[in-house]
Amino acid sequence: MYDDNLDIVREVINIGIGEAADALSRLVNTRVIIKTPDICIMNAADVHDYIRKEMTSLSVYISQNFKEMIKGKTILFYTKECAVSLLNAICGQTMKTSSLTESGIATLNEIGNNIMVTCMSEISNQIDARIWFDLPEVTVEISENYFQNLLNDLKELDKAIVIKSEMRIKEKDIQGYLFILLSFEDFNLLIQGLWKKINTASS
Repeated sequence: MYDDNLDIVREVINIGIGEAADALSRLVNTRVIIKTPDICIMNAADVHDYIRKEMTSLSVYISQNFKEMIKGKTILFYTKECAVSLLNAICGQTMKTSSLTESGIATLNEIGNNIMVTCMSEISNQIDARIWFDLPEVTVEISENYFQNLLNDLKELDKAIVIKSEMRIKEKDIQGYLFILLSFEDFNLLIQGLWKKINTASS
């Protein structure tokens, strides 16, 4: 049953990330390649170090909280070079990699909102649940404070779920990572909602 649960969640998350990739593809007008997401169940206290290790080479992140039936956080990570290349691909501008202007950050905010809301809305639709989204936040140059504050909402929990997927725009050599962070409790709610929908459909 454990493997069945992971398989069904992975399938639904694939659908959500696939929709997010389609949204990004429409923005850049070229194909976006995604990898099968990694789903890691770990002690909540270990997520800080895991994220920090995974993201040591990246310096721009767009984060967004969601809540209601399930709650958690989505985060898009890019290097500064990839973030600028993404802006150039969408806006048709030529920027220096050393410059990420206020207007560029605002555009990244809109891009992240589009991608992350599309992803989580599709996942919530699979269990007929409605979720609400906070406004996304863009941060350039990840600091130690970021890692310290990343999981404030999960610090009281025993277990947490980290879902990681790579999104690559091959033609433009742009690579980013989409993370979904859930508590173990919310992960189980997602599983229960999926099984309920499956059983209802088959009855």
